[in-house]
Amino acid sequence: MPKTKITAIIHELLERHRLEKEQPTQFKEKMLAMGSEGGRFVETIVRALKPKHGLEIGTSSGFSALCAFKGDEYGHLQLITVDFDPAKAAWAKDNFHRAGVENRVEILVQDGLVAAREGRGPFDYVLLDAAKSQNLPIIKELLPKLAVGAVVLTDNALTHADEMREFTQFVRTHPELASSMVAIGNGIEVTFKLSPPLTDHVVLGDSIERLEHYTGQYR
Repeated sequence: MPKTKITAIIHELLERHRLEKEQPTQFKEKMLAMGSEGGRFVETIVRALKPKHGLEIGTSSGFSALCAFKGDEYGHLQLITVDFDPAKAAWAKDNFHRAGVENRVEILVQDGLVAAREGRGPFDYVLLDAAKSQNLPIIKELLPKLAVGAVVLTDNALTHADEMREFTQFVRTHPELASSMVAIGNGIEVTFKLSPPLTDHVVLGDSIERLEHYTGQYR
């Protein structure tokens, strides 16, 4: 696995991310990436859980996908990544090629909800980082396609808490899911698909009102 190439491109994209924040009007195409903390969290989750079949909705430059591949110690992860913007898909394709992982990732230029509806599954790793209004319909489409033990990482749980309110309520109260927000980067909602025997014993997560304790600074 060409980890040195992956790491170099991740650092390159992080520098681009930093410049976008400092000079927001200078860039026609924005990465809208998770940032360094979110990227490290993705890497850690993949390293710990060792998923094999992944779906990412919101490709952008390919940053989060590259972080996932960096955490994939044994080269088992195959990833489908989706973006509706052909220019960003082309940007990501070039980054995947330079990183040497192009044979392990399929790029779809498609609406995220359509991709979720048509997705083959089962998936044991999902990352949602696209239009926040689509998170709820997407997770509803994906739920039967998630393998037991699958993890779903949803970015912007802090920065877009209001837009994600219905989604967050759904994943924290659904009997087949266990979910909680991790205050890393933009805030990441971490959701696990439970095995059927566990669904009768679920302790529901924090209420949506408790999330407001963490989001006051963004209001």
